[in-house]
Amino acid sequence: MSSSSPLLRGAAVALLVAGALLAPAAASSSTSDKPVAAAPSPDSPVSNRAVPALRGDAARTATAPMVDERLRKREASREAARTSGTTTITPWAGALHVVWGAFPNVSSDGAQATHSINPGISIPPGNPDIVYAPTLVPSGKSCIEVTTFYWQGGNGVGAWDWCAASPGFAAVAWIDSSFVSTYTTPFQGLPAYTVLDVQTNAVTNSWTAYLYNYTTSSWDALFTSADTAKLSETHGGWDMFEVYTEYNSATGQGYYCTETYGTQYHAANLQIKVGGTWSALTTGNSSVTPPGSVNSTDFGCYGLSFTLQTANSHWQVTH
Repeated sequence: MSSSSPLLRGAAVALLVAGALLAPAAASSSTSDKPVAAAPSPDSPVSNRAVPALRGDAARTATAPMVDERLRKREASREAARTSGTTTITPWAGALHVVWGAFPNVSSDGAQATHSINPGISIPPGNPDIVYAPTLVPSGKSCIEVTTFYWQGGNGVGAWDWCAASPGFAAVAWIDSSFVSTYTTPFQGLPAYTVLDVQTNAVTNSWTAYLYNYTTSSWDALFTSADTAKLSETHGGWDMFEVYTEYNSATGQGYYCTETYGTQYHAANLQIKVGGTWSALTTGNSSVTPPGSVNSTDFGCYGLSFTLQTANSHWQVTH
């Protein structure tokens, strides 16, 4: 997200949870032993199907507590990724908002990425934190941000509509067994979905976000939105790990830290479309804060590690 606006964090907010240490369920051997499928082509067939999801008022109602909790400031997010050099966590008041990931430096007409999910994360009621990881926006003129979110209301993949008069979640697909079996494939021991977020009409600045259906080998639509006013925003977008976290005095760190221990977050096969050509993110067309200069404590959490498996098309955060 690149402008100030309320969000659940499929584009927008953040609530994370404290409580009992809960590691997500380990991938079964049948999943982790399967070969990793190649990334689907952005030119794969587009189906006439829609991803099963809450849409419109239903999506906003389901995510309203998150959206109302925080305002999303995406431009500020870039600066929030700077390191402080601290080695211990100093208590803080309110929500700490921090991000790390890949930031294209060109305005693109689309982006594609493979995003891992962690179905075993369970944020209990009352936990004020939200994890958006990974979350994707192709460029400033994009209407849609597609995000994986974890919060006390559940785990999901959502489309945040930046072109709406009042930006917010316009589509929410919950991460359940049906979603996993239809829209994910094994990726480094985790299930992962592939998202395609592209401009479909340059005149009207219409954008559609698709999820790849691994059972039909085609793209299913998640959401479509358009607004010519966004064409004036010529900056690049992002694919990043983002948290909004509040200090938990009982643990000495952010609430989300105990609930997400043992997890990995991957954004891989990152590519953008410029001038009709798809290109992988590289050090030439994007930026990433060097992993070695990022401190886990800057994220209000002990034990996070940051890795670039492939610069800059595959980042990983491990807890």
